[in-house]
Amino acid sequence: MSQAELNGELFTLERFPPNAEEEALQAWEAADEYLLQQVNDVDGLTLIFNDGFGALACALAERNPVSINDSFISELATRHNLRMNGIDEESVRFQDSLSPLPAAPALVLIKVPKQLALLEQQLRALREVVTPETRIIAAAKARDVHNSTLALFEKILGTTTTSLAWKKARLIHCVFTAPELADAPQTYSWKLDGTPWTIHNHANVFCPQRAGYRRAFLPAAFTV
Repeated sequence: MSQAELNGELFTLERFPPNAEEEALQAWEAADEYLLQQVNDVDGLTLIFNDGFGALACALAERNPVSINDSFISELATRHNLRMNGIDEESVRFQDSLSPLPAAPALVLIKVPKQLALLEQQLRALREVVTPETRIIAAAKARDVHNSTLALFEKILGTTTTSLAWKKARLIHCVFTAPELADAPQTYSWKLDGTPWTIHNHANVFCPQRAGYRRAFLPAAFTV
């Protein structure tokens, strides 16, 4: 558990689930701070993606943001930190990455996930609801912003630029220009060897295009 000054306010933030071995580790990072420096001049519906421990949601709770995450643990962490700071959990709307997004957001903040497949799925979903006026800003450790990351934003949403590094974090700014984009399947599909089954996996599933040995074992454990 530690304190962080975010968006001009002091918050107590904790990793979740609480673990004595991780007590000294921060529940926020420079990328969160860098994102929050960009938002004061933007009003309206705010979408937050991949907010690991809820630092962004806590700092922006007065905006009643929508927090979109692929991890239920991250939702629990965000709720935990909202409560720790006396913030009503109902001030943040939570939804998973597969639920339809609200239309025409004014501001989109994205913590870039490690898996490009998840980022692509989220950007394709955003493409359906953002407008050229939507301010789209992503952030990550500078070492995690690759050419492939920028190319994905450019391909799906439009004009993309990067910031200078600050505290080893970097921003990605994107303007929606509706570039031509081929359709893509919503899931990875493949035949499971030795069965008549076709497996369909969403983005961010472990081994999305093949069966790990544990998953390959599961069908044999059931009689249909």
